[in-house]
Amino acid sequence: MRPTLSLLVLLLCPARARAQAGQPFDFYARGPYRPAVPRPEAITGYPAGAQQTMYAVMQHYLDTVVATAPERVRVERWGETPEHRPIRALIISDPANLARLDPLRAEITELADPRKTAPARAAEIAAKDPIVVAFNYSVHGNEPAGFEAAMQVAYQLLASDEPRTLEILKNVVLVLNPSANPDGHERFAAWYNSVAVGADHAAALEHHEPWAIQGRFNHFRFNMNRDLVAQSQPEVRAMMDGLLRWHPQVFVDHHSTTRAFFFPPVAQAINQNLPPQATKWFDTFGRGNAAAFDLQGWQYYVRGVFDFFYVGYWDTWATFQGATGMTYETDGGYPVNRRREDGTISTLRDGIAHHYTASLATLETAAGNRRARLLDYYDFRRSAMDEARTDRMKRVVLAPGGDARLLAHVAGLLVRNGIEVTRLRQPATSSAAHAYWGGAAARQTFAAGSYVVDLGQPQRRLAKALLEPSATFDRGFVEQEIQRFQRNRRRGESADHEDYDFYDITAWSLPFTFNLEASWTEDALPLAGDAVTDTVLAASVATPAPAPTPAPTPPRAGSAYLFSNGSQAGARLAFALLAEGFKVAIATQPLRADGAGYPRGTFVVRTQRNPATLHDRIAELGRRAGVPVSVVRSAYPDTIAAGVGSDDVVSLHAPRIVVAAGDGVDQESYGTVWQFLANDLSVGFTPIPLANLGSVADLSDYNVLIIPDGSASRMKRQLGDDGVTRLKSWISDGGAVIGFEGAGMLLADKDVGLTSIAALGADSTAKPDTTAPGKEPPVLSPASPSKDKPEWLPGSIFRATLDRTHWLTLGYESDRLPVYVEGSTFWKLSKNGANPVAFVGDSLALSGFTWPGNTERLLKGTAWAVVENRGEGRVVLFLTDPLFRGFWRGPARLVTNAILAGPGR
Repeated sequence: MRPTLSLLVLLLCPARARAQAGQPFDFYARGPYRPAVPRPEAITGYPAGAQQTMYAVMQHYLDTVVATAPERVRVERWGETPEHRPIRALIISDPANLARLDPLRAEITELADPRKTAPARAAEIAAKDPIVVAFNYSVHGNEPAGFEAAMQVAYQLLASDEPRTLEILKNVVLVLNPSANPDGHERFAAWYNSVAVGADHAAALEHHEPWAIQGRFNHFRFNMNRDLVAQSQPEVRAMMDGLLRWHPQVFVDHHSTTRAFFFPPVAQAINQNLPPQATKWFDTFGRGNAAAFDLQGWQYYVRGVFDFFYVGYWDTWATFQGATGMTYETDGGYPVNRRREDGTISTLRDGIAHHYTASLATLETAAGNRRARLLDYYDFRRSAMDEARTDRMKRVVLAPGGDARLLAHVAGLLVRNGIEVTRLRQPATSSAAHAYWGGAAARQTFAAGSYVVDLGQPQRRLAKALLEPSATFDRGFVEQEIQRFQRNRRRGESADHEDYDFYDITAWSLPFTFNLEASWTEDALPLAGDAVTDTVLAASVATPAPAPTPAPTPPRAGSAYLFSNGSQAGARLAFALLAEGFKVAIATQPLRADGAGYPRGTFVVRTQRNPATLHDRIAELGRRAGVPVSVVRSAYPDTIAAGVGSDDVVSLHAPRIVVAAGDGVDQESYGTVWQFLANDLSVGFTPIPLANLGSVADLSDYNVLIIPDGSASRMKRQLGDDGVTRLKSWISDGGAVIGFEGAGMLLADKDVGLTSIAALGADSTAKPDTTAPGKEPPVLSPASPSKDKPEWLPGSIFRATLDRTHWLTLGYESDRLPVYVEGSTFWKLSKNGANPVAFVGDSLALSGFTWPGNTERLLKGTAWAVVENRGEGRVVLFLTDPLFRGFWRGPARLVTNAILAGPGR
C-alpha cells in the first residue's frame, strides 16, 4: 500500500507537528484559520478539557460555526433522543462536493449493489468521487473526550486553510455525529461539573458517578454500543438510518478510557463471516495513526482484548455494511485529571488531543487511499454474492405459527439493515431444509406468510451473521483459549490463573433469541413472494400494525371474551384491561367454548364479572394492540374440557409493580426491565432503591417486585436486615418477587433465606465491571479449577425444557425453549419448589462457545427458572436475564406470566 499523505507530511515536516515536551497540546497549529469562524473556547468560555461541555453549549457552538462556514458544511437532523434532544450530523466537505451532494450520494449508493452496477461503472465512480467517512463520538456519555474532540475536529475542517486540511476536504465527505448519546452525556456532565475540583486521586468524589447518573448509558440505561442487533433504542435507529443513507467506507467510534490509546488492528477473535479484505485496512489506518502519535511521543497499543466478533458493536456492524469500522479508545477522561498506576497524570485535555489527532490522521489516510477504499467497498458486496454460490447455506426461512408480531418485528430488524426479505404468497418447498433445532436435512414445505432471506444478496454477510444458528470463531483463537482453560484446570486454588480473551457474548442468533421456527436451506429455487419494506415494527414490538380498512364492530359476548397468550401483544392487552379495572382471568388448562378449542394460557374476560363498558373497551383496546378477540356466547363446554366458568380459569390481580434500583443493581439489566415494561407493554412501575425497602418504602401498595441482575453481596448490603424482614412479610402476604441472575443468589443467601436454590458453581470472581471509568476493558477470569464447577461462560444459547403443566409456561405450545446462559454459576434444581424451565438431556448447546468436558456436562440437570411458594406469595427466579439486551424475547412470556399470575393478592 502506498504511503499515506499524512505519513509523508510527518516525515518531511516533523518539527512543525511535534508538540514541545511538557507543553499543552496546541489544537491550532494547523492554520491559517479564517477569523470569522470562532474557536470552541470563544463560545464555551474555557479551553478544551477545563470542564465538561453541556450538550446545548456544544449545539450552540456547532450552529455558530455552521453559520460562519456555510460553504463547507451541511446539517442533517437524524432524530431525537427519549429526552427530546436533537440528533444532528454535520456533513463536511469542500464547496465543490457539497454543490453536488445529492448526486454524489446517489453514486456512492450505486457501489452498494453490484447487481445493478457493473465493475466499469464502479471504477468510474471510484476514480472521481470523494470517500465517505463517518465519525461517531462518545456513544458512552461518560466518555467525554470524544464529545469534546468533535468540536475541535469541526473547527479544524471548517476554519483552516492549511493545504493538508484542504486536501482532506477535497477527497472526503465527513459525516460527523458529535454526540452519539446526548441524554447520557447530559446526566454525566451536569453531575461532574457540579462536584469536580480537579482531584486526580482514584477515590475522589468526581471519579465515581452515582448509580442514578451513570452517563455511559442512554435514557433507558441501554449500552448503545451493544444495541445494533436489537435496535431497541431510538438513538440507535436514527443513527443507523443516517449512516445507511451515506454508505460510509470508513467509520470510527470514539471511546475512552484506557491506560493508553487503542486503535486497530483488533484482537484475534474476528467474526468468520468477514473475509480478510474487510479487515486488511486496519493495518493501513493503524500505521497512519501510529505515525501521528509517534511524532508526538504518545503511547498507544493495538490488538489487545478488543475483538471483532459480536455483530452488535458499532465498528463491527459498520464493517458488515462494507466500511472499515474501527473503535478508538483514548486515555484521558472522564475525570479532568486521572492518576496513572505509575503516579503520572492523564488529563481530559490529553484525551481530547489524542482523539483529535487520530481523527485527522484517519481522514488523511482515507483521503490518501480514496480510490482503493471505494473499490474495496464495491467489491465487499460483490464478493459476498460470489460466496453464496459455493456456501451450502442458501436461504433462511422464518416460518409463521408462533408470535406473528415478533416474526414481523425480526423481519423489520433485517430490513432496516438493508437486508432483502421476501414474504411468501404461497407455499414453497425445499428439498434440503435444516431445522435450527438440529437434525438431518429433509424435504420441507413452508407455509404462505413465511419470511425468506435469500443469502445470494449484497448484504449476505450481515444477514448470515444475524441469522445463522451459530457463529464460528477463528480456530487458532479457540485452541488458544482451550489451552488456557486446560492449564488453569491443572493449577491449584491459590495459583494465578490466566484470563480469557473473550470480550463479549458469543451467540445472538435471532431465530433463537425470539424463539421463532426457522430453517436454512441448501437450495434456492424461485419463490412467489413480496418484498418486505416495512420497518415500523422494528421501532417497537408494541407498535400496532395499522389496519388496511376500518375493522367492523365485533358482536357482543354473552359469556366471555377470549384472546391468546401466545403473543406479547396478548399480554399487552391483558395489562391494559387490568389497568382500567376490568377483571381478567387465565386458563390453566385447554378450554372449549362455542364448539371451538382454546389452548392453556388463553386470557378470559367474563362479562358477568365486568361492567357493561367492557364490550366497547375490549374492542378498542384489542384493535390498538392488534389482538384478535373471540366472542363466547355460552359458558357451556361441548366436551369434557374446561369451560370459561371452570375452576381452571384463574383470576388475575392487577399488577402494581416495583422495580429494584440503586447501588448493587446492574444498570443494563434494570434498563431491559424498564424498556420491556414501558415500551413493549406500556405498563407503569415505581423504581425504588433496595436501601429504601428496609426504611422508608411501604410495599403494601404493590404486589410485584422485580429485582434485576446485580451483585448479590452489594444488593444484600443495600437491603439490610430490616429490608429482608419486611420483604419476607410482604411475600408471605401475597407479594411476588421476580429475580434475574444475581438477584437469585441474593435471595438464596443464608441471611436472606427466601429461596432454597443453590449454586452448582459459585462465582469465584466478580463480573467484569463495564461501568467504572478508568479501567482496562473487561476480561473474563477463570473460575476455581475444580472439575465440578462450571468455567466462566462468555454468553451462549442452550436448549431448555419447559414443564408445560406449570402456570409459568402458560401460552407456550412447545416444550423446548432457547435460553441465554453466561457466567460460572449454574443452579441446582429447587427441592422446595418447581423447576418449570430446566436443562434436560444431552446436546444442550444451540449456539455459541462452550468449554469442552465442562459446560454441557455440568449444565445438564440444572434449572433455568425456579418458582417457590412462600405463604400467599411467590418467588420466581431466572438464572440469567430473560430480556437480555432487548433482543431476547422468546422467554419474555415467562416474565409476563410471572407478573400477571405470580401475585397472591
